[in-house]
Amino acid sequence: MDAPAAPPVDPGLHSQRPRVLFYHKHDPYYGFTNFSPHTVEYRGKSYPTSEHLFQSLKFQAHRPLLAEHIRTCSDRPSMAFSEARRFQPEVRPDWKQVNIAMMDEVLSYKFRQHADLKQELLMTRDAELVEDSDKDAFWGVGPDGKGRNELGKALERLRARLRRESPL
Repeated sequence: MDAPAAPPVDPGLHSQRPRVLFYHKHDPYYGFTNFSPHTVEYRGKSYPTSEHLFQSLKFQAHRPLLAEHIRTCSDRPSMAFSEARRFQPEVRPDWKQVNIAMMDEVLSYKFRQHADLKQELLMTRDAELVEDSDKDAFWGVGPDGKGRNELGKALERLRARLRRESPL
């Protein structure tokens, strides 16, 4: 007689991969967030944080003065976020189709320019990277922990690319 089949395992709930949580300013891995105080050089300009760069990319191609305003409005990433939100009607029309690719590009610049962050990312090995935000269910896991975690996924893609380029 055959043994009964085991019930399916939900990899999201019972994953065997270790998880690396990041989000809060004074916790480990804060450098993985776009609010960390790591400048990013992009196309000849310096951005105070990767958040500044990401928010300015919403406008750069068609509203360069607005993109520049977001880059220079404040050193605080929360201000770059607020300013981009204030000008939401001016965001490039295809933003929802390109925002993940833009995040991949922003993270690539940030981590390649900061060797300490690159090393920290590579040292996470194969861990699941999770933006533990209770506010954002797109880039993070949101209030119920079931969000899309697109920032964590973007970091995992970058980690895989960096590993292929220079294995440990």
